[in-house]
Amino acid sequence: MGIPLLRGRFLNQDDRLDSQLVVVINHRIAEQSWPGQNPVGKRLRIGSESMKTPWLTVVGEVADAKNAGPDEPTKQQFYIPLSQEEPSKGQRKTAGDVDGNFGYIAIRTSIPPEQMENVLRAAVREIDPQLPLDQVQTMEHVVAASEAPRSFNTALISAFAAAAVLLAILGIYSVIAFSVALRMQEIAIRMALGSQRVGIVRLILSSGAKLAVIGCAIGLVGALFASRLLGSMLFEVSAFDPLVLTAATLSVLLLALGATFLPARRAAAMDPITTLRAE
Repeated sequence: MGIPLLRGRFLNQDDRLDSQLVVVINHRIAEQSWPGQNPVGKRLRIGSESMKTPWLTVVGEVADAKNAGPDEPTKQQFYIPLSQEEPSKGQRKTAGDVDGNFGYIAIRTSIPPEQMENVLRAAVREIDPQLPLDQVQTMEHVVAASEAPRSFNTALISAFAAAAVLLAILGIYSVIAFSVALRMQEIAIRMALGSQRVGIVRLILSSGAKLAVIGCAIGLVGALFASRLLGSMLFEVSAFDPLVLTAATLSVLLLALGATFLPARRAAAMDPITTLRAE
């Protein structure tokens, strides 16, 4: 399954019913039972005292694995060879307990999944025609299904974020365009007195930049408060990443300057004489 081996060995074909009963444990069990020690060679029992399970010898320690999702807490995990399960003692639940009488099989294959499903069903029917085989899925499908709620939340938040940025850019454009329309006479007088068109563009861009900087400052403060909420939707990624926040801030500033440049260019391209005569 690709789980790294930390100490000892994996289970193999030599682990039979007539040999020493063995088990492979994960790192969490090793740290909880024998902190700072090598667990290989130690003995443990699985289950409660009432189950009267036999003592097992630890032959290997593997890394922790996530079974239900990437954000789940690390749990105790152990691996025992099916060849050492006695038929009369293999079930750890009663016959009437449906939850205790099913299992999962993970198969690594190089052939197409649709062909592997047919081969697998044929093999199961050959062993026991009455044995049901349900939900044959690829690992990609299983992972995608477990990540579906998180992916939906991420897409929803991204859509709201994109809409917020679009509204912010449109708002800056509208405010600057309205401000330029009100200051047309002032701009015309500046140009008539010798102000260069580049200076007019710089003047209007500075107004838009001030609005963008104020908005980004407010957004960063809001991000500090929202980081805890977003943290539950992320895996091995910080909700308050300085690099990401810097990139987002610079992107918003560039978009704001781009929205401000349109009315600034329009104002710089006007004829001051015509504007003053109209006024």
